[in-house]
Amino acid sequence: MRNFFRKRRATADADDRMSMGGGITGGGAAGPGATPGNAAHGHPPMQSQSPLAGRPAPHLRPVGGPEGGGLGGGGLGGGLGETMRGPSGLRHDPLSSPLGGGLGGGLGAQRGQASADTELPRFTMTVNGGLRGPGAVGAPAMLKGLTPELNGLLREAFTPTRPKQQLNSLFIGRTDTLKRIISAIEEERAHVILFGDRGRGKTSVANAIEKIAGQAGYLSLKLTCSAELSFEDIFRHFLKKIPSTYYRSGIDNPFASRRSFTSFNELLPEGGFSVTELNEVLAGIHATHVLLILDEYDRVTDEDFRNKLAELFKNLTDSSIPVTLLVVGVAENLDQLLGKHPSIQRSLVPVHLPLMTDVEIGRLINAGAENAGIAFAPEAVDRVCEFVRGLPYYAQLLGLHAARSAVSRGSTVVERDDLAYAVTRCLQEAERGIVDSYARALAAERRAELEDVLLACALCPADAYGTFDPKELAGPGGAPPTKEALGILERLCREEYGGVLAPVVEPGWTRYRFRNQMMRQYVLMRQAHERGQI
Repeated sequence: MRNFFRKRRATADADDRMSMGGGITGGGAAGPGATPGNAAHGHPPMQSQSPLAGRPAPHLRPVGGPEGGGLGGGGLGGGLGETMRGPSGLRHDPLSSPLGGGLGGGLGAQRGQASADTELPRFTMTVNGGLRGPGAVGAPAMLKGLTPELNGLLREAFTPTRPKQQLNSLFIGRTDTLKRIISAIEEERAHVILFGDRGRGKTSVANAIEKIAGQAGYLSLKLTCSAELSFEDIFRHFLKKIPSTYYRSGIDNPFASRRSFTSFNELLPEGGFSVTELNEVLAGIHATHVLLILDEYDRVTDEDFRNKLAELFKNLTDSSIPVTLLVVGVAENLDQLLGKHPSIQRSLVPVHLPLMTDVEIGRLINAGAENAGIAFAPEAVDRVCEFVRGLPYYAQLLGLHAARSAVSRGSTVVERDDLAYAVTRCLQEAERGIVDSYARALAAERRAELEDVLLACALCPADAYGTFDPKELAGPGGAPPTKEALGILERLCREEYGGVLAPVVEPGWTRYRFRNQMMRQYVLMRQAHERGQI
């Protein structure tokens, strides 16, 4: 069997010297962990250019996959497939050779289109109605055979770059989180802080709460924060949207003269105003309950803003005013988002948004596929779950690119080759900071050992905050980690080595977490790609 794959790799090397169809586009190395039919499927096998190729991968903790393995079967590598290390595997641009054309040269050739090499890529949809523009020719810039209509359908089914706006079949999971927020607002009359790492879907949850509250008669108002907006700017914006029909003047005193105004903003003094003055204006609200949602609050850097918001929390609670604040932001803990204000703790309910379960990720992928009229092979769904580790952002991104790959080759079923293309695209589109940190972490001698430890960290079981116990790192054969491996963890925390990890120090105990939680998924995909184990 091994000789068979060696012969096949030699043949692929010869083919690559005569064409641009090689590189990483094809979706997996031609090794025992790959599908034997990849080349015939239009997906050429990946090539190993690393001097470390052929070194058996360590038996780290498996993450699933075929033949009982993880990223490649039989544990992390387990000797399956040739090891591929180093950045050389990412040099080829799949956009120049999308999936080998598929279906006898691609659907574009069947339509008699001119060669993509002689045409500039164009936008294929006008902004009005999402229809193909009269001057647009050819297929979308990314993949051949993908019509604008299908591309638009996939964009609606998989939304990695924007939160869910509607409560429909595409909103998956988060039931417990929604219940906790609703209970805090409705039963406890408390303000809510929703926090967690990037990519977990906090804004989608906030949008869901906005819709659910509106259905119950709340006046729900949402605003995305920015460093340029002041405390006064944000609350004037909110008050402009509260009509005067909700003003309580004359309710308590029928002889009081009614004020003529349009919105509550007109009740504030011109220019700046204090928290006390804002509180007095909000106290005039009746016949409704106002829910104010501050999204991306972590972008607020002004300490005066944070102090005023803390004071407003306390004043609203003490005055029993029918106004509730839902603050949403990226943070590891409450203090990181709001600062240290012990006096407001009793007024707040902190809600940490956990990672999604594998079952929820699977439902998310299948719901998007059903909405787009396609299907994901069960093993492709399993591999997505293994890569994303509960992070919906990457689930949406992998789902979108894999679905585009399948549709572009004329198929309605997403296979592992399509997932390999999706992984390649995710690696190319990764945040610059993540790529730089990864490179600095491995830019030293004993790179292979550093990669193994970093991969073991990504595979290690973690809690809802992404924190893992170094004692659970799996060494060769599942043995406990060595002192050298634990020393590498300390090194990876230092800025000169990328600052990839952050220590979580507790009395007599130190655990670790990825400083940027998206690094975990990047490591899993990058290592699976370079080891030929997608």
